[in-house]
Amino acid sequence: MTIRTFWTVLLKILGIYLVLDSFKVIPQFISTFYTFASDPEQTMQVYAWTFAYLLFTIGLYAFILWLFVFKTDWLINKLHLQKGFIEERIEFNIPRSTVLSIAIILIGGLMFVDSLPQLCRQIFSYLQQKNMFLQNPSSGLIIFQFVKTTIGYLLMTNSQFIVNFIDRKKINENITSE
Repeated sequence: MTIRTFWTVLLKILGIYLVLDSFKVIPQFISTFYTFASDPEQTMQVYAWTFAYLLFTIGLYAFILWLFVFKTDWLINKLHLQKGFIEERIEFNIPRSTVLSIAIILIGGLMFVDSLPQLCRQIFSYLQQKNMFLQNPSSGLIIFQFVKTTIGYLLMTNSQFIVNFIDRKKINENITSE
């Protein structure tokens, strides 16, 4: 793999990850619209500014996607990312199972790190609503975040089991095709 190919793949993955992560922002704007709709004292100016911020945010993420995915070569040239490397090629002598294991651990770690604070926040919010309003608040988000946290933890700690499962499926497919 050449240095340029490495940076191309890395920037495209980073761009797609940033855009997918942006989907968390858009529901916040939608909930803001609903909050303003329930308050009749809000003016059209507040709606216009909120809508302008939403359009700006969507435009910024679209620009990031366009730049990182479709203009990757231009970005590599402008940032001089391939300069300073002695070797022109990068050699990876890592077994396939090790690469799969690292990828599964990273995915599990990202899920765990993303969902654990949300789980704590949902539990805190649930307890606050229960104490303040003396009613039975919804616990659906707590269950969702708990499941997501548990899956992330299990992916991190049982990555070898998953790699063996993937390899076993690959071996079974090779045997049946012969």
